[in-house]
Amino acid sequence: MKYRILNIITVVIGLSLIALFSPTKGKGAISDIDIIDLPDIDLNKQNLVITPGSSVQSGILSSWSCLPHYSSPNLFLQLDPPSDLWGVRSADFNNDGWPDAILWRGSFQSGINFKLDVLLNNQNGSLKLGTSEVFSGTVPSVVEGRELVLDDFNGDGRTDLFFADQGRDSPPHPGYQNTLVLSMPGGMMVDATSNLPQQNDMTHSATTADIDGDNDIDIYVGNIWGQNMYPPQIWLNSNNSGVFSAAPGRLPFPLEDLDYGAYTTSEFVDVNNDGISDLILGDAGDDLSGGRDSVVLLNDGTGYFSFLNNAIPPKPFAETDIALDIDADDINGDGYQDLFMVFTKGSYVGRYIQILINNKDGTFSDETSTRLPQSNNNNPWISFVNLLDLDKDGHHDIVAAPVGGSEPLYYLNNGNGFFRPLPNVFNIGIDNLFTFLDIDQDGFLDVLWSYPRCSDGTCPEVHFIVRTLGCPAFLPLVGRTFSAITD
Repeated sequence: MKYRILNIITVVIGLSLIALFSPTKGKGAISDIDIIDLPDIDLNKQNLVITPGSSVQSGILSSWSCLPHYSSPNLFLQLDPPSDLWGVRSADFNNDGWPDAILWRGSFQSGINFKLDVLLNNQNGSLKLGTSEVFSGTVPSVVEGRELVLDDFNGDGRTDLFFADQGRDSPPHPGYQNTLVLSMPGGMMVDATSNLPQQNDMTHSATTADIDGDNDIDIYVGNIWGQNMYPPQIWLNSNNSGVFSAAPGRLPFPLEDLDYGAYTTSEFVDVNNDGISDLILGDAGDDLSGGRDSVVLLNDGTGYFSFLNNAIPPKPFAETDIALDIDADDINGDGYQDLFMVFTKGSYVGRYIQILINNKDGTFSDETSTRLPQSNNNNPWISFVNLLDLDKDGHHDIVAAPVGGSEPLYYLNNGNGFFRPLPNVFNIGIDNLFTFLDIDQDGFLDVLWSYPRCSDGTCPEVHFIVRTLGCPAFLPLVGRTFSAITD
């Protein structure tokens, strides 16, 4: 029994001293950290042997914050499609209880469509190409899939897919038909695009919620300017069937008129805690006369929306800033949903994650300067952010995905909604083609990283798994003060 006690004490003291005195250098260095009290540990457990990174350690010391360490990328698949890989997302697509992944591709400004691919979990720590095993009938395709939304559109409790497809992003911007994939019995999926309004629109974003209280999932279709000038639309689900129809007049004037401006990102959020999904739209930076910047639209409970005036603070750089992503979370722990809004400059140069705190009435205050300080920069713009608990402390951290050959950006939450930068903790490389999944169901998030994006179609497409190796050290450290982020 004594050796177990000594083992525990040695690990606890040693890891604490290492975390306290190890220098951190470079762009992602952590500084200005306060020490918190260590939790009590029961040393009388007869079967307790702690191994760094083990599940025993994770369970015993779950009240501590930990940063898991990760393996080197493990190549498991190489493909040679003549296209650019555009996106990757994870969910259980064949209903076997294990996380899989969906891949979509495109060729910028070519107008060519490319079939989807599904990577199925082999239940042994990796993935395999399984498109033909999952799809019944024709495999759907996309041109320039701008955003993928995962939700249950047919009420069977399984994940379905909606692709917001902008079509060829060059004049005259002809648009393309959005794509719907629905689940079927037996772990299969089917192309259900015929269930959507048939229109070649230029859809730049989409978000989903039950907006009218009929217990099925509806869609906001974030159209922007295109050759056919389809405006933003609400599509209503028919009796949980996954069959959708456009419902004009649900959005207030002038949102259904692109002559007054457009919105490049969207999110359904209950901003006033009335149990009803409201709608937030991020401005396209057009600054047209009569148009509004980013807006909050309150839902009356029946799926009709109205403006909540002066709800969103000014943009970070200028009136021409373009909103790229919106994510909602209770950042300050007051029970109201706050916002992360991602912006770039009108030139698509520079990046900024704006933190907006809910005033408990659906309007928001900008607290970015204290919660996530950032410089006015000219770095590559961010395409999206992930909110996930990196250090297993029960609070969401940030992983942002820049474009143009940049490494992901990591920001650690101190538990009170204040964030500091971290180095590249996942060992994944450049660009925004990654997704998180617990591939081996050990309670820790692994990473699927895919590369490269090769515009001339000559590069092989390679896919890696970066495995979590557990927590080598639980860090009894919580950041309280923050240095400026100068990335």
